[in-house]
Amino acid sequence: MRKFYFALVFILISSPLFARSERISFWHGQGFHAKRIIDELVEEYNRTHSNVHVDAVFQGLYQDMEVKMLAAAVTRQLPEVALEQIEYIDLYADEGLIQPIDTVIKEETRKDVYGVMWEAVTRKGRTYAVPFCMSTTVLFYNRDVFEQLGLDPDKPPETWEQMIASGRRLTGDKDGDGSPDRFAISMWQNGLYGWAPILWANGGTLFSEDGTRIDLTSSEMKTTIGMLKDLVYEQGIMPKSWTDWESGQAFLSGDLVMGFFSSAGIAYSEQNLPWSLGVAPMPSIQGRKFTVLTGSALVNFAKNKKKRKAANDFIFWLIDKPNIIRLHKEIGYIPVRKSAVDSLDLRSFHRANPNFSVPVKELAFAKSLPHHKEYFKINKLLIDMLQRVILQGSSPDETLAATEREINLLLE
Repeated sequence: MRKFYFALVFILISSPLFARSERISFWHGQGFHAKRIIDELVEEYNRTHSNVHVDAVFQGLYQDMEVKMLAAAVTRQLPEVALEQIEYIDLYADEGLIQPIDTVIKEETRKDVYGVMWEAVTRKGRTYAVPFCMSTTVLFYNRDVFEQLGLDPDKPPETWEQMIASGRRLTGDKDGDGSPDRFAISMWQNGLYGWAPILWANGGTLFSEDGTRIDLTSSEMKTTIGMLKDLVYEQGIMPKSWTDWESGQAFLSGDLVMGFFSSAGIAYSEQNLPWSLGVAPMPSIQGRKFTVLTGSALVNFAKNKKKRKAANDFIFWLIDKPNIIRLHKEIGYIPVRKSAVDSLDLRSFHRANPNFSVPVKELAFAKSLPHHKEYFKINKLLIDMLQRVILQGSSPDETLAATEREINLLLE
């Protein structure tokens, strides 16, 4: 009888019902507009999965999250899963903090997720993360001001030339002091996030062909910087000295009519702007059109085999079709799965909410930003370079050459 009792106890505690769940931590920092939805997804996962328990930790905004992530990387105290900006993948891969996940990606998942999104999380032929909260750069515009100034709000500019022509009508002196206080467009303050599509459309690249050096003195780069400077000094439709934050505030108040913004802000903007929002694809340049694909991907930092398995189970559940459809409809993140975009649910949603369909269509001409572990330092130097050209009126050729030397010294 005693043997039977011990055998029964052994069977019970060894069964899945009595097995201890694997506990993993999940850091996310997409901002407060996304916090509720992501936390609710985690709660649903925990409710429906007894073998894994996820502790979600909200880390604030992108910048707050990255400070904490980099500090955790130094002490090797990283969470098992993080929703990480794709531009940071190179740093973690180079330091050996994350491993390729190609062997755990099911073929059906590989085929269903857009190829351009896999490219965004692939380094040297290996996949290091799973795309999740992805977005493109789109043209936001104020439909009310378009209509007030006699422009058709259903026909936003499709080309660079149309953007300039519309911009002349949209820029104005509201208070009559002789200086414009409403501007048509702003996009240069974010560095590559704002003007990489212009560089690409001009046929340019940031890095040399072998990827080891920055090339800022190419004719394509000079043309791109000249076009940005022209919007300020020749056309007068882009503010000279507004910061990125000031441009955002001006867009809210109606003093900035158009801007290159992340599609992740569509739902929030529709719900909070005091005027009607229009969303359009990026304008083409000489018949060529590009947009920046950016965002955050799910990264598995776990070292323990059991925790890695648990983390992967959670990661791939998050990109189930119903979950990414919800992220798209409630925030504006692009559905990473083709089957979600093709679903009756989203086709119907896009007919009723055409702004949300724009970034999905833009995937046809989307590219991710250059992959490099020093990307953020490089981008900061590019922002400083543009400030000297636009704010101080420095010579573009001399400033580009000096910045090229500075960045390449950093890369040596």
